[in-house]
Amino acid sequence: MTHYLRKNWLLGGLLVLTLAASGCEGRGQGNEEVKPVSGEVRTVRTARATAAASQENVEYVGTLSAFRKVRVASQIGGIIENISFEKGDHVRKGQLLGEVDTSTLELEVRQASAAVEVARSQYEKAERGSRPEEIALAEASLKEARAGFLNAERHFGRIARLYEIRAVSRKEYDAAEQGKVTASARVESARERLTLARQGPRAEDRKAFKAKLNQAAAALALAQDRFEKSRLQAPIAGIIAFRNVEKGEVVPPGAVLTEVVDLGRLKILFSASEKERGGLRKGTQCPFTVDAIPNARFTCRLTFLSPTADPLSRTFPVECLVDGTDSRMADGMTARVMVPGKREKGSIKVPSSWLSEENGRIGLFVVENGTAVFRKAALGAYYNERVEILSGLHEGDLVIIDAAGLKSGEPVKTE
Repeated sequence: MTHYLRKNWLLGGLLVLTLAASGCEGRGQGNEEVKPVSGEVRTVRTARATAAASQENVEYVGTLSAFRKVRVASQIGGIIENISFEKGDHVRKGQLLGEVDTSTLELEVRQASAAVEVARSQYEKAERGSRPEEIALAEASLKEARAGFLNAERHFGRIARLYEIRAVSRKEYDAAEQGKVTASARVESARERLTLARQGPRAEDRKAFKAKLNQAAAALALAQDRFEKSRLQAPIAGIIAFRNVEKGEVVPPGAVLTEVVDLGRLKILFSASEKERGGLRKGTQCPFTVDAIPNARFTCRLTFLSPTADPLSRTFPVECLVDGTDSRMADGMTARVMVPGKREKGSIKVPSSWLSEENGRIGLFVVENGTAVFRKAALGAYYNERVEILSGLHEGDLVIIDAAGLKSGEPVKTE
């Protein structure tokens, strides 16, 4: 659109000059052919008309954006116990920014750690089996039970003989017999305890202790994870963009505390239509300007062309990476990127200052056989202070570049 506006401005200016000249020369001379004039031969400066291929730039208006912007949010809810940043602070990656319910979660970590130690002790004891002292104690208990059984057996023998001669009662006989049975049961119990002491815990018991240890370790890992998440750290190096909380506030899970902006690298975001996207190429280096930084020109490189269009605007997002950031640049500034367009076939283009007007017509003066001849020209697009000549001029024509005051047919000579 830029070259069409410039063309219209140029044509409008020439039309004003035409009307002014017509008013000075009188109404009857507007369409009359100018006859050759005689007199001194005027010396003029000339240049050859040449056709050259052109490449029209397309301007896109975009927005400067930090290469990376990361919002810092609390994954857990609780009380803000500590805030260690302010707006505009420069922070390094991993720097502590704040703490949310950290003291409570630290106690949970200690509790979970103690439970792990208890479970580990039980599991290791099961793995090691009984201690020698425990086995020796079980052996001593078995010896004691056997001695008790021998005493009970001898006592029962005496009572049985006495009972045969009716020297003791049936009650005493039954009591002695029961004592023998009880002593025998004690021996069997002591023998089982000794066997178990020598074998150690059963396989299923060891598995149970192992499972308890794993469960306690998982609880500790969960507590440590929550504790780490309560200590908010800078995910990248950059500048603090804002601060949304104060110490003592209660925040829910997911609450955004701040945003860290990395201005070390900048990119430009803009959108291209379906037709324009076909002419864009990744890696193309493009000049751009920033509205907030007048009289400065920068470069960027096209790095991303979205493969899908925005469903609302039906345009394709485009990103350019800035070649070397400037300290005056900031996130959100307006940038104007000049992307090279398609290269057109050769056409004659001349500086707009070469154009002249004669009898309400716009054209150029050329030298033919030592005479200035006016050629009416059809104008095309406007390219960086040069205008395209669609007709009226041929490649190789000798164009007069200082034609002010010339009349068609006036004799001239070149410098």
